[in-house]
Amino acid sequence: MTAAPPPLIQVQALAKCYQVGAVRFPALRGVDLTVDRGELTVVAGRSGSGKTTLLNLIAGLEQPTRGSVRVAGEEFSGWDRDARAAFRLHHVGFVFQAFNLVRVLSARENVAFVCQLQGRDRRTCFELADHWLAEVGLEGLGDRRPDQLSGGHQQRVAVARALAVTPDIVLADEPTANLDSATALALVELLQHINQEFGTTFLIASHDHHVIDQARRLVRLEDGRVVTGVEPTPRLTPEEACPGPHRLLRHRVLKLLADLGCSRCRPQGT
Repeated sequence: MTAAPPPLIQVQALAKCYQVGAVRFPALRGVDLTVDRGELTVVAGRSGSGKTTLLNLIAGLEQPTRGSVRVAGEEFSGWDRDARAAFRLHHVGFVFQAFNLVRVLSARENVAFVCQLQGRDRRTCFELADHWLAEVGLEGLGDRRPDQLSGGHQQRVAVARALAVTPDIVLADEPTANLDSATALALVELLQHINQEFGTTFLIASHDHHVIDQARRLVRLEDGRVVTGVEPTPRLTPEEACPGPHRLLRHRVLKLLADLGCSRCRPQGT
């Protein structure tokens, strides 16, 4: 009997902390998640739930505080920045919420640019750019710069750019956030078509109902923890997610009020 292939993405006990001034706060609190090749998975949640942080960690744009990230068989969360960038270049296509197109380049040049960074010849990259621009419905618009395109067209260029590098996984961060309802629905249908036609794996972070309603697999994040879509895991406390000496902002404020004489505001356990 042939063994099942390993997941394309495997995230285990993933935690991430950020620090603002003297205050540290957990963005992710022990996330477990697997995504198989060919899936179209939507990670849903309100702003601040940890969606963007999760995608950034899977892409290697950031390092986790705790836990591990394995993509296409590689555990890269301990690599340095250059190694992670090289891995991302050849394995991950990223669709940014703000498009992140190079303003002085045409749509065709934007799509071909990352392909050329991979070391492929210019002709091949521009052929791929033309192919994917046509697939996303922008045939004939390749010579236009981003400021000559609508927001919906720019987002399609960003999708084409992510696909032109022939990635193992496409990560899309709020891809419909800047689009009107009709354009958002059209983009969701486009991603579904690409997933079905080419078997491209997508992991999409969104709180847009156009995306959530069409999800083939839905995973919900709440306060940095997966709450539906996979087996729930215990939520780490802030101290567990953010190891090291620190005080939560709420505790610090209440302690200050108590010190000033507010007896009703004294933190518990002090």
